Amino acid sequence: MKALVTGAAGFLGGHLIDMLLERGDEVRAMVRPVEDISYLQTLKGVEIVKGDLTDVESLKRAVKGVQRVYNIAAKTGPWGLEEVYHAVNVRGLTDLILAAMDAGVERIVHTSSITVYGHHLSGIVTEDHPYHAEDNPYSRTKIAGERLIAEMVREQGAPVVIVRPAWIYGPRDNASFGRFVALVDSGKGFLVGSGENIVPVVYVRDVAQGLIKAGDAGNEAIGRAYTLADDRRVTQAEYFNTIADALMVPHIAIKIPYTPMYSAARAAEVIWEALGRRNSTPPPATTYGITLLGGDQCFSIERARRELGYQPEFDMKRGVTEGVRWYVREKQARANAQGRETVKA
Repeated sequence: MKALVTGAAGFLGGHLIDMLLERGDEVRAMVRPVEDISYLQTLKGVEIVKGDLTDVESLKRAVKGVQRVYNIAAKTGPWGLEEVYHAVNVRGLTDLILAAMDAGVERIVHTSSITVYGHHLSGIVTEDHPYHAEDNPYSRTKIAGERLIAEMVREQGAPVVIVRPAWIYGPRDNASFGRFVALVDSGKGFLVGSGENIVPVVYVRDVAQGLIKAGDAGNEAIGRAYTLADDRRVTQAEYFNTIADALMVPHIAIKIPYTPMYSAARAAEVIWEALGRRNSTPPPATTYGITLLGGDQCFSIERARRELGYQPEFDMKRGVTEGVRWYVREKQARANAQGRETVKA
């Protein structure tokens, strides 16, 4: 089996490639020209190609001769210009699916997100929960991408399966997990609200497992969406204090009330917007981040378990231990490199 992975230089993409190689697949990794490919270059059996969801010709070259496409590439985060998100998450997705169909690709697995359900949730959320767009371009374009897929499956027979990962964490995640571990490590960590809310964390290899199972599933999975989460409920306090335990530092004592934090984040977004800073560094806090940390979000994985055979293998303690081990190694490597530079100077 030969598979194309878009977004291959990213956190999830790298772990998915690891697991595809472990089971003996051939892998073509599509990366943007500006991305760091140093990790991919250490892997045997990976063909690295340059491409971008906004470059149709590069997509046509990338899908040639593969049986499966795992689309992980996306414009993520809650802050930026709507047209940039749309170019990647909607128009680029369309072009990728069309190119893959023209090339005879048997299955396309598209990575969406739990953001399509909205962030202000109650009860246990299933895939039948209606879309709810939050006030950010990531949420809106992820929903638009899913609606586009439904139309292409219905009208053109596009062989697409959708997965909706929860809040992914684990080794090699510098964007989210690494930052939170650094905060806890420095003693600057805090909880949003009481800390007793359920956070939808899921270990990265469990998400990669779900992607692979979605690729292997029968045709009855085409057009279906599957939430990939860990249904062993974890509170915000348990998550961050497990990080503290793995680092052997004190538990987090600071708690900031949820409502004032959410209001401050919303005010910051409004001010940034009024100042014309939509295409700049995000405000210091966003409503997206506050709801992810301080909201109560519980998801059912019964559909994925029943129809794909998906079963999370990493409980939170095991996953956090693996992630913190990576963080400590990276921290030590940086310290050693700085020491060598100091000696040279």
